[in-house]
Parts: sequence; structure tokens; C-alpha cells
Amino acid sequence: MNPITHLLASWSLLEASGLPVRDRAIVVWVGVAPDLDGLGVIPDTLAPLFGQADPAFFGRYHHFLLHGLLAAVLLPAIGIAFARRRFSTFLWGVAAVHLHLACDFVGSHGPTADEIWPIHYLAPFSQGLTWSWSGQWALNAWPNFAFTVGLIAFGFVRAAAVGHSPVSLISVRAHDVFVAAVQARWSQLRGRV
Repeated sequence: MNPITHLLASWSLLEASGLPVRDRAIVVWVGVAPDLDGLGVIPDTLAPLFGQADPAFFGRYHHFLLHGLLAAVLLPAIGIAFARRRFSTFLWGVAAVHLHLACDFVGSHGPTADEIWPIHYLAPFSQGLTWSWSGQWALNAWPNFAFTVGLIAFGFVRAAAVGHSPVSLISVRAHDVFVAAVQARWSQLRGRV
């Protein structure tokens, strides 16, 4: 799935966690971090521009290095170095990485019929325990769009109801402006009913 969808899914998961805001933000970013193994697309794109052969890092390492048990332990362990409630943050981080894996399991099919992206749960240490699903929908399929729209709607509902939004992950000032605007608009709409 799209990293933005992963961000919104992790944020939605953490809304009921009871973690402090800072720890929730850490866990959300931990939930997005498995896609760092997709940064191989950069040298893959640049190599031909400099007359070099395509190193195929993206195809080799995306959904391989950080889409399994290693990431589910390592990424939250890195995150807790910055957390206030370390044990809870670690456990929620493990859950956020597994949510990322579940989302990719169902909705990360490539553009051609043979591009089902499996989850190599024990990679990079073992090729065993690989999961794939023949019903995996494409990255640009309607279920991914519907899921993302639903997560965005949830963000608006939380902003209107309790003053929380995923915008807080980017900027506190932008979050405050966003929440104020959503709550003002919500009050106007409720006044009309």
C-alpha cells in the first residue's frame, strides 16, 4: 500500500492506545518505516541516467528487508529510544509493523498479473515462512482508495470529536489550524440540522 495509507492506518490504530502524543507519533512512524526498504528505487532510477546497469535494488529488497519479523522487533526497538512509555510503545510498535504487513499482504499487487508481492516474514535470514495471496489487489485498485478515504474520514471525525488529527505528525501549528477549522465547520453543520 501507499506510505500515506500506512501512516493513516498506524495513526488510526494508535488513537485508542492511551499512549502520550509523542509516543503515538513514534509508533506511527515505526508503522510506516518498513517501506524504507523500497528506497532502492532511487539508485534503480538514477543508474541508467549515468550509463550504469539497473542494480534492481527495489525488486530485490522491497518487501524483503523490512517486511517481516526483523522489522517488527528492530524498528520498535529503535523507536523506544525516544519514547516516554517504552514498553507500551514497543508493543504498539510491533502491532503497527504487523498492521503494515497485513495491509501489504492484501493490497500491494503490482501492475502486472505476476507481480504479487509476498511477505518474507523471516527475511533476510531465511527464505522460509513466505506468505502471499492470489487475491491481492493492485496498489491502484479501488479497495486501496476506499480504505484510504475511510482512514481520512476517520481523521476528520477524530478532529471534530476530540481534537486529534494525523496532521499532528507533521506540524503542531498546522494540526491546531486544521482541528480548529474542522471543529468550526462541524459546529456550523450541526447548527443547520
